[in-house]
Amino acid sequence: MKSTVPQPVAAGTKQTGGIAANSLMRPIIVVLALLHIVIIVLIVQINATSANLTAVMRSAGEHIEEATSVLAGSSIMSETSTNYILMPVTEHGEVNAGPLAAYANELVKPRRGYQVLARFRTYGEDEKAVARLADAAGNAEQLKEAQLHAIALINAVYPLPNVAPLNQLPLPPLAESEKALSGEQKLAQARVIALGSVANMNKRAVSQNVNACADIIRANAGVKAAEVGRKIGMLRTALLGASLAILLVLIGTFVALYQQMIHPLTGFVQLITANQPLDDEKGLKEVRLVASAYNSLRRRRDALDAILRSAAETDALTNLPNRYRFEQYLLDAGESGYSLAILMFDVNYLKQTNDTLGHSAGDKLLRSVANCITSCFGEKSFRIGGDEFAAVVEDCKPEAVQQMIFRFREAEQRENISVSVGYAYADRISETTIKQLIDEADRQMYAEKQLTHRKV
Repeated sequence: MKSTVPQPVAAGTKQTGGIAANSLMRPIIVVLALLHIVIIVLIVQINATSANLTAVMRSAGEHIEEATSVLAGSSIMSETSTNYILMPVTEHGEVNAGPLAAYANELVKPRRGYQVLARFRTYGEDEKAVARLADAAGNAEQLKEAQLHAIALINAVYPLPNVAPLNQLPLPPLAESEKALSGEQKLAQARVIALGSVANMNKRAVSQNVNACADIIRANAGVKAAEVGRKIGMLRTALLGASLAILLVLIGTFVALYQQMIHPLTGFVQLITANQPLDDEKGLKEVRLVASAYNSLRRRRDALDAILRSAAETDALTNLPNRYRFEQYLLDAGESGYSLAILMFDVNYLKQTNDTLGHSAGDKLLRSVANCITSCFGEKSFRIGGDEFAAVVEDCKPEAVQQMIFRFREAEQRENISVSVGYAYADRISETTIKQLIDEADRQMYAEKQLTHRKV
């Protein structure tokens, strides 16, 4: 029998249970390298999936904004044409060209119903949303035709000056029966055509169809976002598994190799269990690398969580909760029995600010309005649309709400801003509906907004 002769051990190596440290470390290094590759791949996948989620939400927001531009354009045309039809001449006997010029300028903008619909068909949105937008476009087109007809009738009584943009209005020819009407009859007929029940029905239909289109887009985006969220959750689980695998490999390796690494690793296990960051300034270099890698992964996870929550629930411009948070809050509030006041706000002259001073000035205006609302009505303040805000005051008295509105008016004057406000109050929220409160607050707000614009 051959005798076993111990082989010389190279300087700088140690043996554990007769196994050379290098022989033990090589497969461990390979395993760790593979796990790190897996982690990198998972991180790349998480980042790519998060970017996909951001793209879905951004696309939905852009499509909703595109759809609501139909309502915005139709509202501006209705408002300006109404101002002209109700007062075609000034008190000095001159043609009231201001509202009509605004109407003509709006008419040539590329957000008429069928123009938006043509672009919208290329977005690949749900057919139900497209159908709703098509209905809104049809209603808006009927409104426009009625407004031009009414303007043509008034033009027969008070001829428009031959100046741009008034001379570019595509006024339809009058029927012989309409030409035979007296001036007063033509003016009365114009008001019936543009401001009567049919026109009001079309206005409501535009709003309802556009809002329904936006709801469909928002719901579809929510489904897509949920799918992407589940994928991100799976990737995070895999990422956590890979991280734990690295930790287990390191623990087993360090326990088998060097006694001075046992205590740091024990401390790491306790910190990881408590979801605390690791101390990457103690222990050997290899230990520090592991701690640093874990902390980096933890920061990435927290950053991704914050990005997802912020994208879903917060308005980026004003840092206020968005419409999603507002609707979620109202769902919970509807089940309570305490008193509740809902306030709706609409920023006046935002479009004029953007057009004359630029969008940076418009953004500053919106932030100023948000600060005033938050300071006067508390943390339950929301930005629910482009120039629309809302606030909710719980467990309050009407007098307290009025005092808050008074303080808001003072802040409004200090900040040199103009905001239309409406509110509705319920002594016991369980005795009414959230929709009724919102509708009443909206009604008051729009009434104030119309009065404000008439004063201009």
